Amino acid sequence: MDMALFWVEKLMLVGGILLVLTGIMRYGRRSQDWKGVVTMFYKRIPMTVEEFKWYRLGISCILFAVILRIALLTFWPAI
Repeated sequence: MDMALFWVEKLMLVGGILLVLTGIMRYGRRSQDWKGVVTMFYKRIPMTVEEFKWYRLGISCILFAVILRIALLTFWPAI
């Protein structure tokens, strides 16, 4: 079970990163404002609902992967 959770964590992390990049790329292609991509993390930018959903789902997956990593290190520290 611990190895399964290890791989789930890795898949969630990589999947979350890909989803965030998808949202960022969609915004960049639509607006042609690649400078806005850099400021996305500390300033509001005008994203469409679809772009925001991709971005937020990616952030959620990354957060879940971090929580899963902490749980794995707490309950199975030998991995």
